[in-house]
Amino acid sequence: MTIPVYVAVAQWVLLLSLGMLVVLMFRQLGRQLAATEPAALGPAVGSRAAAIGYTRPGGGEEYFRPGGGTAALLAFAEPTCPACEELVAALNTAGAEGDLGPVRPLLLTSEPLSYLQISGPFRDTSLPLGRVSDEAALRAYRVSATPLLVAIDGAGVVRAAGPAARPADVRAFVQACLLPPAAAATLPMMPASAGPAGPGVMTATAGEERRAGR
Repeated sequence: MTIPVYVAVAQWVLLLSLGMLVVLMFRQLGRQLAATEPAALGPAVGSRAAAIGYTRPGGGEEYFRPGGGTAALLAFAEPTCPACEELVAALNTAGAEGDLGPVRPLLLTSEPLSYLQISGPFRDTSLPLGRVSDEAALRAYRVSATPLLVAIDGAGVVRAAGPAARPADVRAFVQACLLPPAAAATLPMMPASAGPAGPGVMTATAGEERRAGR
């Protein structure tokens, strides 16, 4: 059967239009991902970490106050996020095996604490955990996507911040917490499929710390 010329032309026009639409969609997606790249996720490296209040699962308010000689590792994660579950599972393993060392871990979520029951890693964790409902605190830590890991040294200074999910990421962030002031920390790159923030890391350098007033 012979296809009329006008039908063939119409099919090619439709195919080209669909191709252009796909290209435009990918370009728009790229712009959206660029808006949430790791450079805009988490507090600035070398900055002073902010105090943050949270509600414990058993009730009662607690405050995380950075500094005081104790390094800390803050994990912003949600029980409804698969990549967050991967991060919490890695933190649970690190805590059970003593790989966190002297670093104080703290898991923080912005979702209702009742949601913790739907996630095995959150439900079974023995690490300190709480819910942050203060939008100002979340803005201070620039939690625009999760999972987000923030390494804070004993002086209360942010040494590294960015997306993380794997055990190797946790080990690198723990090391960043314990770095001497003049050292440089380069964290491993997280695969784009591991979380909404996409690939990338934040790097702490001595120059950045000098500009921050260390």
